[in-house]
Amino acid sequence: MINRLRTYLKRGETAPHLLKTFFMYGLIALSIIGTKVLIARLYGQEELGQFSYFFSLVTVAFLFTSFGLPEAITQLVVKNHQLLRPIVKKALKWILSISLVVSIPLISTSFFLDTSLSKVNFVVYISTYTLFYVMYCIFRAYKKFVEGTWYSLVNRFIFIATVIIGAYLSLPFEYVLTGLSLALFTASIVSLPSLIKLWKEVEIRSEEDKTVEKEKENITSKELLSVALSLALMQAGFYLLRETDILIISYLSNFTELGLYSAHSSLSNIIRLIAYVFPVVILPMAVASRYKISASFWKIMKILVPFSLLVLATTYLFVPLLYGKEYTDYVLPIALVVSSALMVIYSYFNSVLVGENKVSSNYLTLITIDFFITLVVNTGLTILFIKWWGIIGAPIATTITLLLKIGLNLYGIKKLRQENLNR
Repeated sequence: MINRLRTYLKRGETAPHLLKTFFMYGLIALSIIGTKVLIARLYGQEELGQFSYFFSLVTVAFLFTSFGLPEAITQLVVKNHQLLRPIVKKALKWILSISLVVSIPLISTSFFLDTSLSKVNFVVYISTYTLFYVMYCIFRAYKKFVEGTWYSLVNRFIFIATVIIGAYLSLPFEYVLTGLSLALFTASIVSLPSLIKLWKEVEIRSEEDKTVEKEKENITSKELLSVALSLALMQAGFYLLRETDILIISYLSNFTELGLYSAHSSLSNIIRLIAYVFPVVILPMAVASRYKISASFWKIMKILVPFSLLVLATTYLFVPLLYGKEYTDYVLPIALVVSSALMVIYSYFNSVLVGENKVSSNYLTLITIDFFITLVVNTGLTILFIKWWGIIGAPIATTITLLLKIGLNLYGIKKLRQENLNR
């Protein structure tokens, strides 16, 4: 059985990368579940809600402080392997400038962050995550997907240790949140030797390539920012779907209800791991490959459907067992599993669309529409449905939004492929 699955998945060039990376993300999923269970058991349901809120807030903020520039590093380096240094140097300058412009208004108000410690946590987390994620994107550019994901796993394990130590020392939960930044910084240090080795190898090859100095002039700020803009819109369109519900629930309801929602989503999000793996692997691979959409889609569905049903059954069994009987809910898991499965389908099509195409007016139009569907339709429906039906309204809103986005991306892939053929 295992050999058949391995043979089935290894029919293409991308599948082995997906399989290995998904395995690593599976370990990350288990670490996330473990983290939430520990917080729920050692602190409480309200603190679990606070953790989910803070994590979602900094994730959304990072979308705007980074402006897609780390992903642009991956995209440009994939096409220009010898130009690592000039691309990273230029990207870091823009990241620093944009981060300051975006972060200062956020920490100047108490609307999102109501204590000085929260503001310190916010600034330190954004800084450490930017450092870590840029390093991660460099690994991705050279198809070191598993190695880059391994350091993400190290980050998770270190934070778990800080949660346990914080509970043992009876520290206030806000102090425990500083462990998120500590874990990221430590994981960055751990990954540094591998990154230095990779960097030196690239520099040696660059010195041997006499055309590099001439090609450096072609990496302009305009090119970098245009690629970054499209990737920022793509990322925001994807990650806002994951985080908007958490932020809206925290405002329309309370942290206790958010803790319940977070507990159930921790299991259903195992399905979304496939969605997160696609941009990591397929997006840079699609730069040089043209995917057979129909064949790839049905291959994904043959795995996705039974896997989703398995996760649904697991949610009913393990959420009350791990978190406590007070977390029992019978309808919410179904809505979360359906929306998570659709997220996988959307992520595949969106990764192909973004990876295949260069920045053009039609491409930017499609990506912008995709972003605004998330920003306007999903946000509006989520607010409306939560007011009507409570927290179950959030995944229903996400499901409707994803159906619209899947249709748009299928249309976009077909339209842009036809345009590329006619050129």
